[in-house]
Amino acid sequence: MKVLLLMAMLFAGAAQAELPTGPGRLELAEPSGARPELPLPVWLYRATAWHPGGPVLAVMHGLGRNADHYRDDWAPLAEQHGLLLVVPEFSEAKYPGVAWYNYGGAVDAAGNHRPRPDWSFFALDRAVAAVQRAAGAPEGPFALFGHSAGSQFVHRYLLLTGAPKVGAIVIANAGSYTLPLTDRPFPEGLAGFPEAEASIRAAFARPVVVALGEADINPNHPSLPRQPWAQAQGPYRLARGQYFFALARQQAEARHTPFAWRLLTVPGVAHENAGMARASIGALVGR
Repeated sequence: MKVLLLMAMLFAGAAQAELPTGPGRLELAEPSGARPELPLPVWLYRATAWHPGGPVLAVMHGLGRNADHYRDDWAPLAEQHGLLLVVPEFSEAKYPGVAWYNYGGAVDAAGNHRPRPDWSFFALDRAVAAVQRAAGAPEGPFALFGHSAGSQFVHRYLLLTGAPKVGAIVIANAGSYTLPLTDRPFPEGLAGFPEAEASIRAAFARPVVVALGEADINPNHPSLPRQPWAQAQGPYRLARGQYFFALARQQAEARHTPFAWRLLTVPGVAHENAGMARASIGALVGR
């Protein structure tokens, strides 16, 4: 496998490197987060047809923190659609537990709100921008897919920041959801975040697909969140995603704000990244 090692100079814009076609890997110095002394690995696939300025897709891995496996699942689709695929590895060592990954570092392990500049969400933005610079491409919008724990990261990133650097978004098979409600504490809701109302309205107007495997119906799945507020959303992931989508649509109607989301259910697919990837690629590339 082709490997490039790029450190802090990428974030400063002091160096660029040509990304070879096919699979690759970068290590990026990450100037903030739980463990700033550790680099942030990023697994890549550059399609043969991709050129600087072409479409970029970021994929957020699940609870296993196995970014390399996610890159391999997505690589054939990236090649088929001419994409630059970017899969940051939010390792357990650097981003420990659900607070730093699933919840995006918005709260600490005790549930206390953390300063906005220190949120893990923004490591995603910096990683994609660094890869774009490394590829000699302008920094621009990118599509975003999250599966399982990565889907938890993605939808909270959307609701808390509005995801201004992102175009199309797919939220696939999350185990629990932060609801677009400002009267419930995080992670169930968004109480206590001053910008929450504005970011909720911005999120509703984005091209978001809530993608759910129709066979993701195991109430005893070992990684299914079981906090009381999560269980109130439904007995399994399919039901929880349907609940989240319906509540979001209701909240948009109550606010008289545009709602551009849609629901995609995938027959025959359970809690599986590869199957959800194949079903979601059209939404991510605008087809």
